[in-house]
Amino acid sequence: MKLVHSFPSLTENLISKLNTILSQEFGYNSIPDDYKSFLLKNNGGYVLPGYIEDTEITQHQKEVVFETPLRWAKDNNKPVRPCLVAFFVVWLEDDMDENEVEDWEMAELVASNEHSKLDFDILPNNMMSIAKCSHPDCADMLCISLDKKEYGSVYYNYGLCDHPANFHGDFYNDRIETIFKQYNITSYEEIDEETIEGQIIIDQIKRAYFVKVGNNFSEFLENCKIIEVEREI
Repeated sequence: MKLVHSFPSLTENLISKLNTILSQEFGYNSIPDDYKSFLLKNNGGYVLPGYIEDTEITQHQKEVVFETPLRWAKDNNKPVRPCLVAFFVVWLEDDMDENEVEDWEMAELVASNEHSKLDFDILPNNMMSIAKCSHPDCADMLCISLDKKEYGSVYYNYGLCDHPANFHGDFYNDRIETIFKQYNITSYEEIDEETIEGQIIIDQIKRAYFVKVGNNFSEFLENCKIIEVEREI
């Protein structure tokens, strides 16, 4: 796997400033060491092989994929293997040179989390999005948990998980039902979001739509594979 169109190189000092911003904006804990090392080596970028190779005439022939516990209900129950599209870049305007930026269309880490957490309220507490998956125009995300109980674990969020019956059978419904039973409720209407317990339930429901794909970032990268793209004739 190779990254292209990365942003200007980061330093330990810039990573420290990034951690401060993430804490102030979203209440995130400091990013894990293996992900930090990744950013120091590659400040985000499009994943090769993959969509960045597409032109008006040709389409990419290989992708970088990873396994998930999901199954496609409409495709003979085969495992879902999303592909990586791009890792988010870090942009610190006061400390980086804009002349070193090759592609301003790259998704930026802080802005992407603001979009997913504050604008659309998708991300659970201490869940940071770090990459786009499956297709440049879709909402699939790769995330890292910064929660103390599972610090550094990597999660995948399928952008169409609001329609589980059409795509993954009862996978998501079963997770929600388990949460409802735990708190002795039968519907969303019974959740009082003004209470601490209600906020906990809402956060657990958000987490139900995130599936674990790695115990840590290093493990996740090691398990990624490059495959030939299967296209319909």
